[in-house]
Amino acid sequence: SSIRTFTPFYFLVEPVDTLSIRGSSGILNCSAYSEPSPKIEWKKDGTFLNLVSDDRRQLLPDGSLFISNVVHSKHNKPDEGYYQCVATVESLGTIVSRTAKLTVAGLPRFSSQPEPSSVYVGNSAILNCEVNADLVPFVRWEQNRQPLLLDDRLTKLPSGTLVISNATEGDGGLYRCIVESGGPPKYSDEVELKVLPGISLLSALTVLCLLMDKNCC
Repeated sequence: SSIRTFTPFYFLVEPVDTLSIRGSSGILNCSAYSEPSPKIEWKKDGTFLNLVSDDRRQLLPDGSLFISNVVHSKHNKPDEGYYQCVATVESLGTIVSRTAKLTVAGLPRFSSQPEPSSVYVGNSAILNCEVNADLVPFVRWEQNRQPLLLDDRLTKLPSGTLVISNATEGDGGLYRCIVESGGPPKYSDEVELKVLPGISLLSALTVLCLLMDKNCC
């Protein structure tokens, strides 16, 4: 009688549920082990994908599926769905991975952007930046195109809005907020914050005298 030998054939990596940003790239990982090497194919919603003539989706050397420029609109959702990795060895048969869901999130949108403003030295200024996004966005600020370092005086609210307390002359300049949520960064309008000199006691007395129509000098 012939002796049957066991030939290992199994997945090293299976795809997992993935969230991609519309317009960015996405990847579903898959790798299988066997001698000889298995043929890897992909199914989407139960149907095999034809990757030969696909200019957006390609099979990577390890078997993973790479999607460039993820497409998603109200009437066209070719990338969102349920994926399975299928590995085949002619002499051994076929194994099918777990099902992984690819969800596509929209790009973040500004619901509130900073506006040009002025503040007196020593007073507080508020620069708005609020975002609507499917993913929790990361918001950061720049002053004159340089990253703004936050501290006890420069604080960012949970919404993304920047609060500048006890303003100094160095706070003047051009500000913009940047939103990052997995895709390309999104920039707000760039606006100028002017810091005006504080009113001195002498100036305040002069204004008071003028209002009272008295000659204080």
